[in-house]
Amino acid sequence: MKKINLFLLSLGLFAFINHANAQNDSTTKAHQILRLEQQLADALQIDTALWSKYLDPTWHIVDEDGNGMFKKEFLTSFKPFPKSIAIHAEVTKPVFSFHGDVAVVQYVADEYETAYGQQVHTTYGTMDVWYRKGDSWRMLSMEDFEIPALPPAVKVSDDILKSYTGTYRLDDDHIAIVELKDGNLNLQKNKGAIVPLHAETYNVFFRKEDARGRKLFVKDENGQWQLRERRNGQDLVWRRIN
Repeated sequence: MKKINLFLLSLGLFAFINHANAQNDSTTKAHQILRLEQQLADALQIDTALWSKYLDPTWHIVDEDGNGMFKKEFLTSFKPFPKSIAIHAEVTKPVFSFHGDVAVVQYVADEYETAYGQQVHTTYGTMDVWYRKGDSWRMLSMEDFEIPALPPAVKVSDDILKSYTGTYRLDDDHIAIVELKDGNLNLQKNKGAIVPLHAETYNVFFRKEDARGRKLFVKDENGQWQLRERRNGQDLVWRRIN
């Protein structure tokens, strides 16, 4: 019995050591890749040689506008920033997945830009695929998108806001009520939750829960008010019925 217990104990210890070694190996790999990611971020639009060194010959990117480019076209697009523009991006919030010598990393590129004396800040969600080559790494692909952010709200006069109030119909089963209360425009659909609308311009509004969607109040060709719910250039049209 003692021999069996010692055997089981040794198996458990062996498994623990292997698990610890695997964790240490993953941590080392992650640190190596993060250093490369930051080096590439610092060299963007500046150092084609550095980017070329770490990109696989078949490397492909899908950028924030949905455009796809292979390595040669991407590197050819490098141009120095104008003197009035300076950009720095930090690689933040990395999440790694490893499968042998292949690594997938997702991170947020936290970008700060000084442009013509003004400060601009944005963030990009990025996912890169790397594979080990000898003692180093090569990137196989990249995909990034600009993370939507809410604009600052502007003040719109009550007279303009009041002109948007009323009942709007999408179809026979969907009714929306737009009301003005305490200087704020509110939207309620089918007697559901009342949602505040915040003005981006005098007739374009947004919800704080939805950075990509917009609500537009416009008149049709007959002068009747419409509420257009817009996302990615596509509209759902509600027509005011009273």
